[in-house]
Amino acid sequence: MAEPSSTISELRRLAANSLAAVSPVPAASQASQLAGEMAARWRRGERPLAEEYLAEHAALLDTPPAAIKLICEEICLRQEHGEEVDSVQVIARFPQWRDELEVLLGCHRLLEPVVSGPRFPDIGEVLHGFELIGELGRGAQGRVFLATQPELADRPVVLKLTAVAGQEHLSLARLQHTHIVPLYLAHDDRQRNLRLLCMPYFGGLALSAVLDALKTKSTAQRTGADLLRALDAVPGNVALTSLATAPARQFFVRATYVQTVCWLGACLADALHYAHERGLVHLDMKPGNVLLTADAQPMLLDFHLARAPLRTDGAPPDWFGGTTNYMSPEQQAAFDAVRAERPIPQAVDGRSDVYSLGLVLHECLAKTLPRPETPPRLDRVNPHVSRGLADIIGRCLQHDPGLRYPDAASLAADLRRHLTDQPLRGVANRNLTERWRKWRRRRPHALPLVGTLMLLLAVTVGANLSWRNQQQQRVREIETALIQGRELLAKNDYAAARAALERGRQLSQELQRGDWSSALDAELRQVQEAQLLHDLHGLADQVRFLHDPDTLSAERAAALEARCRALWDERDLLLRQTQASPSTERGRQLRADLLDLALLGTELRMRLAAPAEQAARRQEALQTFDEAEALFGPSPVLHRQRRAVALGLGRTDLARAAETQAEQSPPRTAWEHYALGRALLREGQLAEAEVQLARAVSLEPGAFWPNFSQGICAYRRGQHQEAVNAFRVCIALAPERAECYFNRALAHQSLGQAEHALADYERALRLQPSLAAAAFNRGVLLCREQRHREALADFQQALRNGFAPAPVYYNLAVAHHGLHDRSAAAAHAQQALRHQPGHPGAQELLQQLRGK
Repeated sequence: MAEPSSTISELRRLAANSLAAVSPVPAASQASQLAGEMAARWRRGERPLAEEYLAEHAALLDTPPAAIKLICEEICLRQEHGEEVDSVQVIARFPQWRDELEVLLGCHRLLEPVVSGPRFPDIGEVLHGFELIGELGRGAQGRVFLATQPELADRPVVLKLTAVAGQEHLSLARLQHTHIVPLYLAHDDRQRNLRLLCMPYFGGLALSAVLDALKTKSTAQRTGADLLRALDAVPGNVALTSLATAPARQFFVRATYVQTVCWLGACLADALHYAHERGLVHLDMKPGNVLLTADAQPMLLDFHLARAPLRTDGAPPDWFGGTTNYMSPEQQAAFDAVRAERPIPQAVDGRSDVYSLGLVLHECLAKTLPRPETPPRLDRVNPHVSRGLADIIGRCLQHDPGLRYPDAASLAADLRRHLTDQPLRGVANRNLTERWRKWRRRRPHALPLVGTLMLLLAVTVGANLSWRNQQQQRVREIETALIQGRELLAKNDYAAARAALERGRQLSQELQRGDWSSALDAELRQVQEAQLLHDLHGLADQVRFLHDPDTLSAERAAALEARCRALWDERDLLLRQTQASPSTERGRQLRADLLDLALLGTELRMRLAAPAEQAARRQEALQTFDEAEALFGPSPVLHRQRRAVALGLGRTDLARAAETQAEQSPPRTAWEHYALGRALLREGQLAEAEVQLARAVSLEPGAFWPNFSQGICAYRRGQHQEAVNAFRVCIALAPERAECYFNRALAHQSLGQAEHALADYERALRLQPSLAAAAFNRGVLLCREQRHREALADFQQALRNGFAPAPVYYNLAVAHHGLHDRSAAAAHAQQALRHQPGHPGAQELLQQLRGK
């Protein structure tokens, strides 16, 4: 994460001072806590607005400085993430605090340096004696170019160009180490607002790119030579790798993949220890910041976040950064504390980099990062990792820094001891078999001396060894089943994952290996949970797409309603087995899916009921609403649906109570606004629906369903261009959903844009060939375009996939009439009348055909 500017920090400080000066302590504490939560959600990719928090915590509205604290936090987060902030728009959103915001934002503008953004050069330009010949990468903070230096025999160099800010060049200038990319030159170009950092060009790839190139190969199949092949696949590296005698490359050719990773880890640990000795903690150790050069040397990159160790008794820094997935627990805690302007809760020193390096090594050997709460033993994830190496990496990943390696040098030493079959010093040498193998590799000539003894022992323990070999083979089969189950689960292949894990569990039970049985049972529970959530979410999405349930065939509507009722009846099992916290994304999705099953499932049930059954179905709907409220608490959507059902039963008392409850608990979250807008849309109250859906989109612009329903609402209101725009957003969010293209085609068709409509119907049918409405509508358009023979195929496809037969047969008659096939046209018109007596179009066409 990039270093925030000093003016952003100053804006936070101004807001905090204002809050501390006039706010009660509870309000100030709550505002600071909510600001920290907002920052954490922005780091996860969400974009919450201040209004969302003020709606959920209405008491803060009575304390303006507390509310303004949240508004300023949103402004700072937007600027830190590269978004422009319009002060006029901010003040317009909160007119009740216009004066206070104008003062704070005015101070903020005065503090901002009057400097334009950096002006980056183009490839081919000569910049301060360097000719730019190619771009190697770019990010939010700058760009990296490959350049030559004509004054020094056109030597290739790397130019990193950033704005004139930060301290990375000062950090790098202190470091001269074999495995740290050195700094040749630093130069500030004030006219362009650019800082040039010149570094040698070594070729190669970032370790993250190497791992990405190997992702299709399991860790069990990888070798050290695979890493070389990934490097040599980069065109620019060929010339740099012509010397095959480079020591590191020779080592990679003959080493196993695990040995290669150990060696890389030892080199990087050396580099980190060198930086730590000079008072710098890297704080951004991750695969993307490790360069594997063309001659296979690992080199540490990117010291723009590096700083001196943080102490709990010192002043908190103005900025602090890191990459979320690779932070140590204490670094994450310090990051959150700096954001919330709280004291640092725990020291952050070189042991934080040791933790991050442990994560990198784990990712290299397991293909994934470990779960922070319960990291699995690496030797159980990858059978090629020995227990000793698993213990080394496990010690790096201890939550308590005091239990980790005390410094990176100790970690490097243990990794090299492991590579050279020496006893480990930082962890226990627990496995007798591993110790024996290491001893044998260290003393190959001592083996004949014990041969006679081994021969005698073999006679007595042969049977025992055979039994142990069988046991070990079966343990390896269990390990393989566990690894396969996890990989299949990651691919959402639930049936195959369950089969692999159950096979492993059966073997573990036969061996009476309780430890393996527990691990397999835990994975099976995860498979079952993922399957349940997948089925539930898939069904909820199917029902959400039905903005007009009357267009469904009776058979499909009945099948959907039965599935909704079955899953709702299993709600306690779903909640118990998933154990998803309501504060997590998974918990929020589960709650929304179950609530939609209750709301939309009961609506389907009432639509399917015969007139004599309506009263009973409405009573069942009221019971379902009560169950949902008992499970998830009151909801404005539940109140509204309860009011509508109560009116249908003539229960005016219950309807008035539900209306009062709805008025007392207006929608606050994006989902509640969306669900209420969706209900209004189904009732035909389009203007009111548009207000609720627009609010949902403003609170959560990247949410699919509010945008989709907003498109449906715009289409029904005749705002067809707005509908096209809304469905364009939906396609960007879910390009695999045929319904998005289908509904945009409807809007294009209403605008008279036949070519665009045909293209969208084509995409919809390519994604979902069974989408009968898309085939039917495309056929109608093709008929209008006089492409009758193509239209015939579409109408037949619509008929096969369950579209209402009367309009299909009528349009088949029209298409045959366009092809001058009078007998076929008459036959299909008669078919339309059999399915819908009195069909006006079919009657008119028959009369026309008989009159000729």
